[in-house]
This record gives sequence, structure tokens and C-alpha cells, in this order.
Amino acid sequence: MKIVITSHGTRGDVQPYLALAVGLQKAGHQVTLATSYNYTDWIQSYGVQTHPTAFSMQEFTQRPEARVVIKSGNYIRQVRLIRDMMRQNAEAQAAVWEAIETAEFVIQSPTSSGVLEALSQRGIPGLFALPLPFAPTRAFPSFVMPVRFSLGGGYNYLTHGLMHRVLWSMIGDPMTNPLRKKLGLRAWHSYAELVAQSRRLGTPWLYGFSAHVLPKPADWDEYQHVLGYWFLDPPPAWQPPADLLRFLENGPPPVYIGFGSIGQEDPEGQTRLALRALELSGQRGVLLTGWGGLTRQSTPPNVFFVDNVPHAWLFPRLAAVVHHGGAGTTAAGLRAGVPNIITPVAPSDQLAWADRVVTLGVGPRVSGLKALTPEKLAGAINVAVNDASLRARAATLGEKIRSENGVARAVEIIERQAIQFKQQ
Repeated sequence: MKIVITSHGTRGDVQPYLALAVGLQKAGHQVTLATSYNYTDWIQSYGVQTHPTAFSMQEFTQRPEARVVIKSGNYIRQVRLIRDMMRQNAEAQAAVWEAIETAEFVIQSPTSSGVLEALSQRGIPGLFALPLPFAPTRAFPSFVMPVRFSLGGGYNYLTHGLMHRVLWSMIGDPMTNPLRKKLGLRAWHSYAELVAQSRRLGTPWLYGFSAHVLPKPADWDEYQHVLGYWFLDPPPAWQPPADLLRFLENGPPPVYIGFGSIGQEDPEGQTRLALRALELSGQRGVLLTGWGGLTRQSTPPNVFFVDNVPHAWLFPRLAAVVHHGGAGTTAAGLRAGVPNIITPVAPSDQLAWADRVVTLGVGPRVSGLKALTPEKLAGAINVAVNDASLRARAATLGEKIRSENGVARAVEIIERQAIQFKQQ
């Protein structure tokens, strides 16, 4: 079966969809990942075909005007920034549709489009695939709420409707409706219409997170599937850098520190913060540089800077991981069975994953990056490294997550959906 996966965003956003692509190809399918041209070499290193689009979130967020908005911390301005970004992304949907025109099955991420349009225009099946919860529920507030508290089931349910409206203004309307107009389809006014249509058609929604981290809500319908994480292991030819191996072997397990890319407004200052926290806590460290990451500075011998190393390989070799709380990084940290210290950077799902880590007792609570000090981070590192009960809970959760195979379960549902569609 010829399958097209549509996904845009950061490398971390695209990673679980590449994991799905690899799993589908192992099952005998031909997969094309339609995404930014920035990731072509990386995707092809796994033997997966790409259909590159001209839009690049990496380049957009590095523009001076975008950096000013990100640095401001103003939620309204950031919503407008994402809306403008997705309007430019809409131009890339033409390239996505080119890939879909030769497909037999379509998988759509939250930052793309094509599933219901392909069904309407080409009569081919598909489904939605997401790394975080999307369907409304009374069990917890929306995962993309910019604040994190609950006033009960009714309030929780309302937050999903509210954030669906916000997300539609940022992503859905500027991205999906231009494609629908191009195809001669009626424009939608909300995600509620999209979700209702998908339910009428029996379109599955696959969630790439573990039920051990967030159980499936009792009020979700049969079309919502919580499958387990979609992990991407290193490509076949990858080898760890020799100098990193030597560093890991020549001392106790270090602490990883990386604050992501989108929210990096002061990489030099944040690097100094990380180095001071390691000094105060007496720990060795591995610090992430690369796109938007921390900056290389003159450091003591107990610190190692790395541009880009697969989390699946690195994290199990560490004492703890400090990060921004992106869905993929959180998943990798939990899978490794080590404590996670999440310092949210953006008012997004990072807050929700941080809350889950604390609730599950596998990481200490710490402030967001803007309010973080070396003393606060050092205190959290000390807890993560020395609290035996916390470390035991993290190890146990890691074992449970590693026993799952979210990609294989996703492949089963994708194949079943294709068969059922043909039988209709």
C-alpha cells in the first residue's frame, strides 16, 4: 500500500511520524513523508521517501521579527505569529496534495491537512495521528491550555472547546481552508466540524503516547486509540561520537540539559545557568547545542557539549534529563527510566507534560525557564539524582513503556482501516 504521511513543524514534531513511516515500511508498505525540505537527508537516512515542501518552521522562527514575538512571552502575539506562520505553511499544502494524488492511504498530523480532503476527492482512506490528546474530555483540561489547573469535569470539557477555537484560528483556518478552496470543497469554520465529519465517516484518531502516562479517558469514543509512544531509534548506520563515549565512560552518569529550540531567547545566558546549576549540584553534564540550543562555552572537564545525538541512545546512559517538555523529549526521557526535570518554555503542551511527570512522581517540580535560576535547577537536579523512591518510580515506568510497541499497534489499525474501507 502506498501511504503518505503529512507533517510539519520542528524536527521533534516530525520524529514520531518518521517512526510510523519506518514501522509501516517494515510491514511491507511504501511510505512517503511530506514535510519540510530541511529534513530530507535525515528522513532518507532511514530509507524513507520524502516529498519536500518549501515551508520551513526552522527558518521562520529564526527571523528577527519572529524572535521578538517569541521573546515577548505575550500569548496573544504568539498566537498571531503561529497563524501567520501557518498562512505561509498553507502554500506548502499544494506540494502535500501532489504527494496525496498518488497515495492509497493518508495519515495526517495536527499541523497538516489532507485526510478528509483525500477521502472526498480521491475516495481513499486515511486517519489522524497525534502525539498528544485532542478529543474533548471531562477527564483533564486541554493539553494546549496556557495555564494548568482544573475546576472539575465541566470546566475541563469547556477548555477543549475553547482551545479548539484558538487552534483553528492559528492552524486550521489559515492552512486547511485554502486547500479546501483549491479543491472546490466547502470551508470549515471550526475543528468541531472537522471532528464531527471524521466521526460520521468512522475515521480513527491514533494517539502516540502511553496509557501508563495518561490513560484513555472514559468519555472518549471508539475512534480514539491510545497506542503507546512512537519511538524512533538511531538510523542503521549511526555510530556515537568517540569523544562522547569516552566522556560517558570516564565518570558517573551525567545529567542532560537541553531547553529545546523554539523558545531559546538567550542561549548564552541559559548556558551559563545550566553550567552554574551543574556546579552547585556537583554533577557532570551533557548540554545540547544545535538549532536554537545552548552555546558552546569554555567549560570544566565535567561538561560535554553535543550538537545532536539520538535520545533513544543517550538518555538511558544518564542520571537525569532536564528539558523543555516537548512531547517527544518527554517520551524519550520516560522510556529511559530516568527522572525528568521539565522546565516549560512555551505556554503549550509542555505545561501539561510537566504536570504529568510530577503527578506520576517521576520528576521534581521546577519553574518554567523564564523564572528558572541556577539554585532552583540545582535543587531539582539534587532531588532527581538522590531521591531513591523517585528514581525507582521512574525506572518502573520506563520498563512499562519499553514493553509497549505503539508503532506496531498503529500499523495494525492502519491496515485494518484500509481493509474495512475496501469492504464498504
